Amino acid sequence: MPSGHPAGQKQRSYGGWLTYGLRVADGDLRVVAVAVVASTLVVYLQPQPLPLGVLLALLPTCLLRWPGHVLFAVVLCASALASIDMQARLDSRWPVARTGETLMLTGRVSGLVAEDAFRSRFVLERDTPPYRTRLSWYDAERRLLPGDCVTASAKLDTPHGSVNPGSFDYEAWLWREGIDATGYIRTMGQCDLPAIMSIDRWRALALERLEGMLAGAPMQGIIAALSLGARDGITDPQWDVLRATGTNHLVAISGLHIGLIAGWLFFVTRWLALRLSCGISATRFAAVVAFAGALAYALLAGLALPTQRAVIMVAAGLFATVTMRQLALTRVLAIAAIGVVLWSPVSVIAPGFWLSFGAVAWLLYLGRFATQSRVKGFIVLQLALVAGLAPVTAWFFGSASLVAPLVNALLIPVAAFAVPVILAITMLALAWPTAGGPLLALLSDALNLAWPALVAVAEWPGAAVDIAIPGMFALALAVLGVAVLCMPRGLPGRWLAPVFLLPALFGWRPVGDVIAPGGYRLTMLDVGQGLAVVVRTRTHTLVYDAGPAYRSGFDAGEAFVVPYLRYVQRPYVERLILSHGDLDHAGGANALAQALPVEERVGAGGTRACWAGEAWAWDGVRFSFVYPRPGDLSADSPSNARSCVLRINGAGGATLLTGDIEDRTEALLVARDMPSLAADVLIVPHHGSASSSSQAFLDAVTPDYALISAGWNNRWGFPAATVVQRLSAVGAQIRNTATAGAIEVRVSPGSPIEVESWRAISARAWRVP
Repeated sequence: MPSGHPAGQKQRSYGGWLTYGLRVADGDLRVVAVAVVASTLVVYLQPQPLPLGVLLALLPTCLLRWPGHVLFAVVLCASALASIDMQARLDSRWPVARTGETLMLTGRVSGLVAEDAFRSRFVLERDTPPYRTRLSWYDAERRLLPGDCVTASAKLDTPHGSVNPGSFDYEAWLWREGIDATGYIRTMGQCDLPAIMSIDRWRALALERLEGMLAGAPMQGIIAALSLGARDGITDPQWDVLRATGTNHLVAISGLHIGLIAGWLFFVTRWLALRLSCGISATRFAAVVAFAGALAYALLAGLALPTQRAVIMVAAGLFATVTMRQLALTRVLAIAAIGVVLWSPVSVIAPGFWLSFGAVAWLLYLGRFATQSRVKGFIVLQLALVAGLAPVTAWFFGSASLVAPLVNALLIPVAAFAVPVILAITMLALAWPTAGGPLLALLSDALNLAWPALVAVAEWPGAAVDIAIPGMFALALAVLGVAVLCMPRGLPGRWLAPVFLLPALFGWRPVGDVIAPGGYRLTMLDVGQGLAVVVRTRTHTLVYDAGPAYRSGFDAGEAFVVPYLRYVQRPYVERLILSHGDLDHAGGANALAQALPVEERVGAGGTRACWAGEAWAWDGVRFSFVYPRPGDLSADSPSNARSCVLRINGAGGATLLTGDIEDRTEALLVARDMPSLAADVLIVPHHGSASSSSQAFLDAVTPDYALISAGWNNRWGFPAATVVQRLSAVGAQIRNTATAGAIEVRVSPGSPIEVESWRAISARAWRVP
């Protein structure tokens, strides 16, 4: 019989495999790339940079040769680099304590200037903090160009934006763009320094010439986007069509476009060099020309973060070609990923990073389709590519196009030829208008003729669907599910793919997120200076106010309310209550009604008014209007006095929603309906204005929690200090969307009320305060 201890042998065997795996990983560039990306991402998901001293103190341990020491060193170095980058960005930010301060700034316009009917928006670059300030100039007196020297009196804010589940993270975008402060110009002064020429100034002048030649042609914005990387000219309806068909990536200069230009230059140059027999390596010469062309195109497009990433990816591929090394494509991709992260660590929080690298990695995984016939293989590849990227796209953007595989299968081959042609004709027209102008007009007409076909596809029922993936775990399962689904036939486990996809498709959430009968969830969204509240019972949804809309085109209903409802898997609103007609409460209502079915609209602009005494029950939760009664209002009653006051009473507590009522209305309610005012949670009237929240009213309500919806650093100073003092005096815990982000109240039978803020739940270094 064999001697020894089987258990011990098995344990040593596991340890041996682990040691072997670590040694292999130490020498595998692909594993190193994953370690670099993962450790950088982990750092950026922290609310503060990691302590640099601790990371450096651990680094000497990697000098010892132990299994995994290389990977550990990589993780430490990548984490240190990311922490240094984070700290540098934090140090250059405009301090929160100085938010609202007016300062004289002198600097130069950086990048293209965005203009609309009411304002110009541009980045002012300086040599001292704040280095990059994003400024708005309302009713601009003159047109600015990149490189212009500007001296202006500006009111500055620390970079800040609304924070809500499921919506665009504006603060993260400002962080990625390196914006240290935001603000608006009060007065514009004189700067005697001459303008300097730059790539961006040349682009701006080229855009002016392009606008003159195309004279407002419908496809002007598309041509400008593909040739000069300027997408401001694309209209909102055009963006809707591009998103619905999954082709918006075709007009955003990134890896696809720069790769196409590099590929064409490489193959054409190599073909010419081989024919001419110049005595140099045709492959190396072609690679150099291809890289120079890719870099020039990226500069022409403004060298933004996506184009920088694309240039690095192209450089990695050409490097392998120039050095004549037989590198696996996965290793070339690993080199590109490491290069991108080392060049710009902040790239790991950009959706484009994951979509571009994910697309290439997925194509390599799907390489087995290349063995099929060309047509069939290409179609299958497109279907699998879009399916593979769908979970990531849905995670970042909350939607996916069902027609994207078909449309991209047709348009990507067209783009392979069209993009170089569009670029060449545009450059010719800019350099030699007499020869290029007519060609540019023909190009615009051709695109305009083809556009209705894309519009028709976008209007197909179900062309695009809204998918909100409920959490990182569901995302990981969905990606795994698609990978398993695309495994070669005959391999075991393919039947698990639908199981992995179910949480993403049906929005399954943890048991703790399920609303019990008699309970409800109330979420006061962070809509800036306005109000929007979503109330969910187990099977019903109510929206109380829909946030503001502004003349600039920004609409809180579209930007925050609709994405949140989709995020929580509530694509249907039983009742929309608009407390009164002020735009900061009702502005987003139309966008909400256009995006989602709304069964009934009550209050301002609704089919009927809200009157005290009306009550209904959903899933064991009682809703009742407390104000107004018919006799409370007259023809000259101010708008705020018309606010609908709604009381929600569940098994675990009551909430009072008050709109913009003021002290007169409060006094009336105290004298007449005091028992109906008692609530555990109070949506503070009129955003915390001093004209509301009287002491008698607060004594009648006696809230445990007081929620205020107010804009960050708003010009009215809401909430007023006296209101905060009165709320504190009655023992209420105060939450303000300006500093807390979206606020969720969980009312459950038999449990204490829970109040959570989204800024606390998803704390990040770029979220201030």
